[in-house]
Amino acid sequence: MTEPAPAVVSAGRDYWDIVLAEMRKRASVRVSSVLLVLLYAVAIYAPFLAGDRPLYVSGTDAAGYRRAQNTLRFAAADLRELVAGGPEAQAARPDAPPFPQALADQRDAVAQRVSTLRTQVDGEAAALLDDLTVALERSESQARRGATGPAVAAADEVVELAKRVKAELSPAEPGQPAEPGRTVELRPFRRYPALEAIGRGELYLMLLWALVLLFPLWNRAVDRWLLHGDREELRRARRWKAAAVVLLPLLPLPLWPFGAESATQTSPYKAGLTQGDVVASRAIMPPIAFGLAEINDAEFLRPPTWSRSSRISAEGFYEDAARSVAAGGGETHVVPAMPVTVRHGEPATNSALRHPLGTDSLGRDMLARMVWGGRVSLSVGLVSTAFLVLIGIVIGALAGYFGGWTDLLLSRMIEIFQCFPVFFLILIVVAFLGPSITNIMVVLGVTRWTGVARLVRGEFLRLREQDFVVAAEALGARQRRTIFRHILPNAMGPVLVTATFSVATGILTESALSFLGFGVQLPIPSWGSLLIESRSPEHWWIQIFPGLMIFVTVVLYNLLGEGVRDALDPRLKSA
Repeated sequence: MTEPAPAVVSAGRDYWDIVLAEMRKRASVRVSSVLLVLLYAVAIYAPFLAGDRPLYVSGTDAAGYRRAQNTLRFAAADLRELVAGGPEAQAARPDAPPFPQALADQRDAVAQRVSTLRTQVDGEAAALLDDLTVALERSESQARRGATGPAVAAADEVVELAKRVKAELSPAEPGQPAEPGRTVELRPFRRYPALEAIGRGELYLMLLWALVLLFPLWNRAVDRWLLHGDREELRRARRWKAAAVVLLPLLPLPLWPFGAESATQTSPYKAGLTQGDVVASRAIMPPIAFGLAEINDAEFLRPPTWSRSSRISAEGFYEDAARSVAAGGGETHVVPAMPVTVRHGEPATNSALRHPLGTDSLGRDMLARMVWGGRVSLSVGLVSTAFLVLIGIVIGALAGYFGGWTDLLLSRMIEIFQCFPVFFLILIVVAFLGPSITNIMVVLGVTRWTGVARLVRGEFLRLREQDFVVAAEALGARQRRTIFRHILPNAMGPVLVTATFSVATGILTESALSFLGFGVQLPIPSWGSLLIESRSPEHWWIQIFPGLMIFVTVVLYNLLGEGVRDALDPRLKSA
């Protein structure tokens, strides 16, 4: 009896296999894709690349300990007053938050100070802080239940324990032994300040982008070891790979212990390390050791430190160009002498690496602000494009599939939106809603969807008479399945091309809005808002470098869009 022949895996390529192969052939697509992925990586991992928060610090922080110790009793007294007054007293206060929120805020204020103390003490001192934590939790729990008497009693215990902390847990002087009942010897702590400032949303994006950056490695391993190179299995696995990239970063979020701090707040660690309040055995600063909002009055509008005009003497005078005393005895505009303070982890005063892109009008490092500004500019382009693509697909699909009066009404609506100048419409809407990142994203999305809608409508009009659509309808497929499962995937080619160009347009529009003062508000930077720090040709670096980043990003997106367009052109595909 003849054995059955083994199944042969089809070596044929589907539509998207051909498209991806055509895209990989184009050097412009490869280069632009890699550079865009790296640009987004710089923006997403900005807290680890530029900031005044150390990546790691080990040592003692006597100043921070004393601040927490001195303010603990006041926070405890505020908690006791809130619990004693109850919801009625809180409701009677104008503009006061609701009682549950106020109670949570006061509880966090006490707990944060206790946590700061707890990291540097142990033994009996730690036991005292543990007792305070237990009383704090009991007071909050009773207050939420409405048991005012037990809640006040627990709050009184918190106040008494806070007074004991003040009297018994003062830090001993360096080199002096601790006095039992009066002082304690601080033990070294280990902290990750940059990591502790990361919120759950930022963590999700960081993990997601790590999967994107490592895609060539894990995708090849999955294809080879799990799917064994079977082409049909590879095709079916595409959606599962995409789902894994989106969903896997969600798993650690519920366990993330840290909360988000505003990046515009200056970290106390760097100042403490500089002044000696934090005695560190080891401290690792980010590569760009300047905070997003860190101000240095002695270096306002300082040129890039690799240029001769940026050199500053030990007395604080500029040594060259228009800011120095002119040769020959006459004087030009002389900047007052202000010696530069070199803080912990920063390059020397005249090092070429100190401010390679110069500083702004408040002495903030332009390179650090550009790294953080990329978060706003790049995210506005992506999110606004997602909005406009979603709106355009829905409206265009409905108009193209149903036709008749539906098509007539939706087409007229599209034409009405196209009658208005988009940029001025955006200005009007932002002026009424107020400038913010969210408003800009939404406004850009809801005002620029008409092009996508017309493209999708045209594709649906072309595809709805095709045999595969007629067959699906004849087999009883629901309209929703026919639209989104059969027609839409075949209409996505032109939409993808438009989307890549729309991201570039969104970045340009956001930059223009920020330049006019209707965009993201300072101190949060975007590449567009950085341009308005100074409009004087003397401060050329403020216009050149942010403008160059906008130009490069837009060019990369345009190159990517052209590559996608060419790959989708049937006349340019190889068999």
